[in-house]
Amino acid sequence: MSENMKVLEAMIAASKAKDHDAFIDTLTDDIEYHWRMGVKPIRDKATMRKFLRNYETNFDQKDWIVTHWAEKGDLMLVEGVEKIYDRTRDVLIDNAFMQAVEFRDGKICKLRDYYDSALVSAPERKPAEA
Repeated sequence: MSENMKVLEAMIAASKAKDHDAFIDTLTDDIEYHWRMGVKPIRDKATMRKFLRNYETNFDQKDWIVTHWAEKGDLMLVEGVEKIYDRTRDVLIDNAFMQAVEFRDGKICKLRDYYDSALVSAPERKPAEA
């Protein structure tokens, strides 16, 4: 197993344990996290910590499973599924994902998530009918 995969597995274990400190420790100070297309990326650890707290208000990540990965140098492409409980809709979601993960000096410096955001976002509320 590569050193980069060990770092990614440490991040996943910290996420499953809801250990924000251990999760943040796998990142560089200048982390760049693109968590959703069209949304401004997170660019530092303090903002990432706030994101994790806010995320857990609506979602409970039950599992994060890597099924395939490929590496070239400090770039890793990761495919898998995460099982997320959506508290607002009271549903368990199997969220298939793809990630591009870049490493520098043994830590994650860039992370881009690709997934079907329609599965993870709450549906728009329709105006009440009269």
